[in-house]
Amino acid sequence: MQIIIAKGTMEHLVACTEALIHSEIGAAYFPTVHEAEAFLQQGLAKEEIFVAIDEHGNCVGYIWFTPEGAFYRFPYLLNIAVKKDLRGRGIGKKLLAFFEEKGFAKASRLFLLVSDFNAAAKRLYQAIGYKEVGIIPDFIKAGVAEHIMMKSKGQLR
Repeated sequence: MQIIIAKGTMEHLVACTEALIHSEIGAAYFPTVHEAEAFLQQGLAKEEIFVAIDEHGNCVGYIWFTPEGAFYRFPYLLNIAVKKDLRGRGIGKKLLAFFEEKGFAKASRLFLLVSDFNAAAKRLYQAIGYKEVGIIPDFIKAGVAEHIMMKSKGQLR
């Protein structure tokens, strides 16, 4: 599948919302489409969301990161989602590679959080070189721990 990564705009909101609400994170943290849209509108307004566009011009996923979101110093991956029927085709890995390319151009470390219930995402992050450096219990939702993951520049994928 041919994918290009482009700056997200409000025209991508519906497709990004679809990817989010049908994800593990969407199911846990965004019980309504309205809440998911409001969340994504913030990232699009800040121009921090990048979208994966297929060869037909369709938005098939997105990544939202802030350049200095971790400790006002390091890039932080806030959210990533790929449309449910297109998972497992490397789109998420391409989005993560884009994050790493942009992030490591300016910083020596990258950070993200992964919820304890999202084991598949954690395995993916570990497979591409992220290491768990801490756990924050009840950070976003009571009863859910967030695992702090970090990757240092120069670590192998």
